Amino acid sequence: MNRRKRKGFHPLRKLKGFIGKIGTLNLVLIAVGAFFVWFNWQLLDIFRVSGSIPETYACAVVAATIGECGICGWIRTNKDRKREHQWELEEKQAELKERKEAENE
Repeated sequence: MNRRKRKGFHPLRKLKGFIGKIGTLNLVLIAVGAFFVWFNWQLLDIFRVSGSIPETYACAVVAATIGECGICGWIRTNKDRKREHQWELEEKQAELKERKEAENE
């Protein structure tokens, strides 16, 4: 068999592009959601076997996952605010440029 390396085939680059399309925060939220589903499944299994669940552990995990989602929301809000502020600055600069051009005419 003649195996040649395909030109332009870079799996890590494709993975990075795929992650870029989804967004890192969305990936984190997907991972947290998948963990939460798995965790609930495990707690149900423990409940079936022993008849009760470890309440303190369950509450700690729920608080940690809610905290993680809150941090992700805070990051998203800050990014949106920064982007909006940048747009406002660009609009002000364009407006000043138009005024100067109008004054020069």
